[in-house]
Amino acid sequence: MGDLRTVAGKRLDGLVDGAFAFGITILIVGTGDATISYDGLIATFAQVPAFSLSLLIILSFWWAHRQFSLMTLHNDWINDALSIIVMFVILIYVFPVSFLTRALTHWLSDAALPGTGLLPFQIRSVYEIFGGGFALLSGIYAVMYARSAYPDEDDTIGHGPYVPARFKPAAKRASYLWAIWAVAAILSILTAVLGGLNWLIWLPLVPYALAMITALGWLIWAPSKPPPPLDEEDMIEWQRKLRAAQAD
Repeated sequence: MGDLRTVAGKRLDGLVDGAFAFGITILIVGTGDATISYDGLIATFAQVPAFSLSLLIILSFWWAHRQFSLMTLHNDWINDALSIIVMFVILIYVFPVSFLTRALTHWLSDAALPGTGLLPFQIRSVYEIFGGGFALLSGIYAVMYARSAYPDEDDTIGHGPYVPARFKPAAKRASYLWAIWAVAAILSILTAVLGGLNWLIWLPLVPYALAMITALGWLIWAPSKPPPPLDEEDMIEWQRKLRAAQAD
């Protein structure tokens, strides 16, 4: 089955995918050049844990946008604008993600892995920057999914996103999950600002851990079957409703 989304939607998704791909390229380049010397090769392997963690974070945001695109037959200008913001933010956010994961693996390995030892005020600042980007991206996804999940599809024909009814439960669940992640990031920022980072430098990570446990528990205890992908009948139905709305 071919891609049934509009040409404009596919072009925008291509730009977003390109931004994520470029961000991952920045992560790879940032690990160093392993072709110069043997020491460079060994140093590159030492950065694999931090790179893997950074890649996981970036890919999670990419996957969320991809899943949203696969269930949305038609977008409106608001969701298009939010996608552009995601594209802009991710190209900047990749730097604090890479820095924090290196500092974290450096600390967890007792300085065995490459990274930078930070003073408490520096750690606080890094947590705030990382949490701000995480909260912004998570909040954007929560809004995008919610805009597709809650309005009745017949009420948004021609002037809002169109998601077939069978995708709305999945969109609603995704909006809840990303809202949880956004709240976790905000709590992490507050913990970094108000907590005692002189001796509990891991404390701002606790909200993310709790959010992960909550999300995994929800997915395990209340699993949902993925709906069938978009098909020609969805396109025909949307065009029929669009003509009816324009006639009114």
